[in-house]
Amino acid sequence: MTEIDFALNQKQDTEIIELVGTVLWNKASEVNSFEQLSEPEKTFVYIDIFEGELNNGGLFDFFYNTSGAFAHQVLDAYQAIGAEESATIVSQAIALFPELPVSKDLFIRRQLMSNLKHTVLAEWEKLESQFFNSEEAIVTILIAYITINKTYFEY
Repeated sequence: MTEIDFALNQKQDTEIIELVGTVLWNKASEVNSFEQLSEPEKTFVYIDIFEGELNNGGLFDFFYNTSGAFAHQVLDAYQAIGAEESATIVSQAIALFPELPVSKDLFIRRQLMSNLKHTVLAEWEKLESQFFNSEEAIVTILIAYITINKTYFEY
């Protein structure tokens, strides 16, 4: 039994997600970068990064920190798993960024963000609220995605 099989056999969905995350971050550490993972594995990681930042500080922190370099990949990840409501919210958040595409360069993003209008911050807060109040079952959708793409998650 692989570690992913073990994770998928857990009774609680949150346990599945936490174990898959642990497996993938361990694998990424071994290959020196999560960007060396398979596309489905990276899809999981991009969503994990985004939701971690959103829960810790919101959209401002997501774009301000190193995670902001993956803004467009996060959007692609939500689309890949079929989470259309979340993809729409991420797309709207990206559209509010002062310069598109969102730069991968941390210092450029921070410089652009130093002059953010209060209206952008207010809109990001509304989007955060929409995301947190969404009835879209991200965990269930993500587990289904992992199950369908399990062969790409082998470790």
